[in-house]
Amino acid sequence: MTLIYLWLYTLLLVLIWWFFIVAKIHSYKFKAFSNYIEKVTKILLIFLIVLSILWYIIIIFMDTSSTNVNFNENDFYFNEVSY
Repeated sequence: MTLIYLWLYTLLLVLIWWFFIVAKIHSYKFKAFSNYIEKVTKILLIFLIVLSILWYIIIIFMDTSSTNVNFNENDFYFNEVSY
């Protein structure tokens, strides 16, 4: 199960980092229009690196024992009521 979570998170990160690379290219293109665009993209870069690594660590050390739930027939018992 952890492997599936890692795979899904990697796909999400590829999408997020792709958007960041596009934003970084635009920040170089339009840096003459703003004084803060380069500073903001550097802060965003650091933030994305920290979050990416932190969430990989959380997923790897996540306790998946609670996700393996077994059901029996008594769990699905219900009373039928006719009106």
